[in-house]
Amino acid sequence: MTKKLTIAYSDDYLNWNLGSGDGSHPTKPIRAKIATDYLVDEVGADNVEIIEPEFKDEDREKIESIHDPNYVSEVIDEGRSYDWLGFKPEMGHTAGQMFSGTVRLVEKILAGETQVGFNPQGAKHHAQYGWSEGFCVFNDFAWAAKNFVQNGLKVVYIDWDVNAGDGVQNLLADTDIPTFSIHGHGIYPTHSDTWLREAGVDGNYIYQNDEQHWYNYCLQQGEGDQAFKWAIDEIAKKVAEYKPDVILLATGADGHEEEHWGLKYTYDGYAYASKVIAELANKFADGRVLIGGAGGYQPLTHTPRIWANVVKDIYEGTQKSE
Repeated sequence: MTKKLTIAYSDDYLNWNLGSGDGSHPTKPIRAKIATDYLVDEVGADNVEIIEPEFKDEDREKIESIHDPNYVSEVIDEGRSYDWLGFKPEMGHTAGQMFSGTVRLVEKILAGETQVGFNPQGAKHHAQYGWSEGFCVFNDFAWAAKNFVQNGLKVVYIDWDVNAGDGVQNLLADTDIPTFSIHGHGIYPTHSDTWLREAGVDGNYIYQNDEQHWYNYCLQQGEGDQAFKWAIDEIAKKVAEYKPDVILLATGADGHEEEHWGLKYTYDGYAYASKVIAELANKFADGRVLIGGAGGYQPLTHTPRIWANVVKDIYEGTQKSE
C-alpha cells in the first residue's frame, strides 16, 4: 500500500520574520507555504497528509536534549535571539513549532505511517549547542538523527545547502552518525572544519574526519552540476558502506544558478541528486527519508520550486519500490 507524503506545515510558520520583523529579511517564510501548495497540487491532495507542527510541553525537553537549557530558556521564555531584534516571545514559540514539525514527522516515520516526510521550515542546520547561528535557532535534524538511533535505526545525514551543515556536524561529532555536507568552498561558515583543503578532484575538495564520521565536499564557484553530481556520487559510495535505515536530507536551494553564491546548480542537478537519494532510500532504508527545507533566498520563485521538486522526486522515486 502506498503511503502518503507527510508535510509538517502551519500558517504559523509565516510568523517567522527575522531581523527587524518587517519582512525584509532574506529568509522570507512564504517560501514554506508556496512549496507546500506546489506539493499538494502536483503530488495530489489524496496522496499528501499535512500535519500540524504543534509545540507540545514534552517537545521542550527534546530541544533541551540537544541544546543548552539556559539557551532554550532565553529563546522560549524571554523571546531573545541573535536572529531578531528585541524581546519577541512569539518568535520563540514559532522556533519551537518548527522544531516540533520535525518531531511529529519522526514520530510518523517510526510508527510506520509514512516513509517520506517534509518540514519546509526544518533542517536548521547551523544551530549550535548554546546559541543560534546562520538564521537557525533549534537544530531539529541533529535531534532527529539521535532520536532515530535511540529507536534502533541507523541514520545518515546529507546536506546540500550552499552553506555547510556545521551545527549538525558539531552536535553529532561524538556519535557514530555520519554527516555529509556539499557546500561552497571558503564561504560561510568559515569558523568550522568544513572547507579546509585536504584532497579532491578537479578543484573540488573533500575534508573529512573518519573518527567523527563527518565528510565535507567543498565545491568551487562556477563548477555547477558537474561538481554537484561528483559530490553526490561520492556520498552515495559512503552511504552504501553505512547502510542506513533512514536518510535525513537538508535540501538547501541556495546553490541554484540564480543565487549569488556562485555554485551554479540547475534544476537538472537537483533532479539528479534527488534520484540518487531515492535510490539509496529504496536500497537501504525501506524508502524512509526525512527532508528539511534549509536555505534558499528566492522565496517566491526558485527556492520553493526546488524544494517541491526534490521532495516530489524523492517521494515518487521511493513509491516505485512498493
